[in-house]
Amino acid sequence: MNGIAAAVLFALLALSCRAVPDAVVKPRALSASNCVSECAHAFADSTRAESEVHVANVHACADDSTCLTTEEVRHDAAVARIAAGREACKAGCHEQGGGSGGS
Repeated sequence: MNGIAAAVLFALLALSCRAVPDAVVKPRALSASNCVSECAHAFADSTRAESEVHVANVHACADDSTCLTTEEVRHDAAVARIAAGREACKAGCHEQGGGSGGS
């Protein structure tokens, strides 16, 4: 594949990539009793959405090794961002409420 064709393919791939929502760091409901559960649900939703994006992007790459490598790097970064968001969400659960924590 020549350089121009590769650049066009990369541009088309980049345009077709969809961002995964940051639902992990902004769960649906944040009450003290279900915060961690909501974090887990948001993590699962984001993971599922990223998986769908990744599969679609891999199919769009066909057998182009450069495209597949680029997609793998993007996917790994997205998964890491989702996991970090889950941890941040769970950490936020421990900061809820206005109590003094026994002090």
